[in-house]
Parts: sequence; structure tokens; C-alpha cells
Amino acid sequence: MKKYAVALAVMGALSAPSVWAQVSLPQGTQELALQGSLDLDYVDDYLFILNTSYGYFIREDWEIGAVLDINMSDSTQTFQFGGFTEYNFTNQSNWVPYLGAAAQVANLSGDNGDFEFDFEDVTALNIKIAGGIKYFINPHVALSAEVNYNISTDDISVTKDGLEDSFTRFIFGTRFYF
Repeated sequence: MKKYAVALAVMGALSAPSVWAQVSLPQGTQELALQGSLDLDYVDDYLFILNTSYGYFIREDWEIGAVLDINMSDSTQTFQFGGFTEYNFTNQSNWVPYLGAAAQVANLSGDNGDFEFDFEDVTALNIKIAGGIKYFINPHVALSAEVNYNISTDDISVTKDGLEDSFTRFIFGTRFYF
């Protein structure tokens, strides 16, 4: 019974009207994001994925910035660096949906390990389209969830089926505002 009471309290807190008033992302606001990814098609048993970004709001709700993604497994490493833009749909609640896009230079390197296919080190242009939602737990911290679709000029994604030039990622993390 205690588990149900805790679950109801958490659900109530997340769905309650905003305690901090309307979320505001005015021009001049800065955002630092630290996120991780879920990749269901990755070929190695071990995978470390870190997605970071720094953004600056050039207008209310509209952000531009730099992004760095690092993916490391037992036998491969992928580094992606580039720029992004994101539009946030602020409203009368703590939930803020957003849409974004990014262009990154990506580099895949490593060894073939136990793969059933061969690959070479490669550098490519990666274009990312994203959609997600942020939940502001206070005016300076938000939890975020995102799905993004990536397409690149060369094969930079290692999957169970081999190398691919397009892939989808689910990203979860925290964003800090100052």
C-alpha cells in the first residue's frame, strides 16, 4: 500500500499546476545539457554514450549552441561535434515540448573485434532532427527526454546488422539554466 501512496504522490506532483509560475526562456538564458542515450541496436555488449550541449537563447524560446556526443564501446569510438538550434514551446505548465536540428562532424574509429563485418575509420557529416519534452523541476533545472533521427554522409553507426548511415536515438538527461 505504501508503494501506491508514493506513486500517487509522485504522479500528483508531476501533473500539478506549476508551483514556479510559467516557465520562461527569455533571450540571454544559457543552457547546459548532460544526457545519455539508449541504443537498442548496438553490436557490442558494453556501450557508453554521453551527449552534451551548451546553448544560448538568441530570442525568447529559440536557442542555438554547440553539441558534443561521445559513444564508446569495447571496440569502437564515435565522436560528433557541431552546432544545433532548438525551439521551445513554453506554456502555462512545467512541461515544455521542443523541436531541434543539428549538423555535426562525426568520426567513427576502432577495431573490428568480434564483428562479422569489416569497417574502416570514417569521418562524415551527420544531420540530426530531434523532438522532445522538458520537465522543469525548478526554474533552473529540467529533466528531458528526446527522440532524434540521424542521417550521415557515410556509415557511422555500428549495429547488429552492420554499418548504417542513418539511425534513431532516445536521449534522457538533465538540463541546467543560468
